[in-house]
Amino acid sequence: MNRGFTLVELMITLAIMAIIAAFAAPSFTRLIEDNRVTTQANDLLSSLSLARSEAVKRGVTVTVTPNAGGFAAGWCVHTGANCAAGTLRVHEGFTQVAMGGNDIANAIAFDSFGVRVNQAAADFDIEFTPPSCLSGDTRQRQLTVRRTGHAAITLQGCP
Repeated sequence: MNRGFTLVELMITLAIMAIIAAFAAPSFTRLIEDNRVTTQANDLLSSLSLARSEAVKRGVTVTVTPNAGGFAAGWCVHTGANCAAGTLRVHEGFTQVAMGGNDIANAIAFDSFGVRVNQAAADFDIEFTPPSCLSGDTRQRQLTVRRTGHAAITLQGCP
């Protein structure tokens, strides 16, 4: 009675497993990129929600100010005139996600009612795009803050 595997059988099994893993690897890369984009969009959404709730709680204007280079370089949530005065949260920049949109370098402030202040545009929009986003893919996230202060993230097609 023969029990066990021969070395040849083991090598063939390992070769088949390597081929299957090679086919699965690209989908893992895409999954990791999508999760990274979602996480980073949620980080900014969390800071905006903090600013809005603190503005209502404290009864003062709270601002989310991007670092030099826009939100991709990081930001801080603060009361007062700048980040040095009354810092509530500081966030470092993003490394592997492209950010874009008209408001990438604009600060956003909320008044004591939780409404955006000093904003001429109807909506405050920032887009988060993964590195391998091909035209037609629905992988881009757009963070939108309405004039009322309501913020949401939506999926969009890649440019």
